[in-house]
Amino acid sequence: MKTNVLPLILLLAWLSGCAYVTNTDGEPQVLDAQTANRLYQRNWDLKGLAVDGRQVVIDVDTRITIRFGPDGKVGGIAAVNRFGGDYSLSAEGRLGWGKAGFAATRMMGPPELMEKERAYLRGLGKTNVAILAGHVLVLQSDDASTVLRFNEAGF
Repeated sequence: MKTNVLPLILLLAWLSGCAYVTNTDGEPQVLDAQTANRLYQRNWDLKGLAVDGRQVVIDVDTRITIRFGPDGKVGGIAAVNRFGGDYSLSAEGRLGWGKAGFAATRMMGPPELMEKERAYLRGLGKTNVAILAGHVLVLQSDDASTVLRFNEAGF
């Protein structure tokens, strides 16, 4: 159990040390069913991605987004295609994704963007914790080998 908590503590320390992270509600917070409304109807732009311990470079021009709805639906842009699916946040702070995975449109793009899209959707499905600190959202796996960092659009 200690090894699962350590990466989360390190990530929270990193987030609270970032100058651009301001949270009027206090320190970084692991979201749960009671606080999930802090995600609703906000657009989040991907700024950092690591999947299974491998960093994926996200170019400035690459647009990858996510938006959580109060109805348990999630959607966004995955570099080339739009995607959608289901999500849930438990009372214990566990982020879950629908059994069917994510549905996406089927447009083709440049190979490097298609590779980033696949990495994003694969990584997204591996996350099970949502941490919010001001205008920064981090979705990560328990062992922090997969981490997606988003900034709220406009910040």
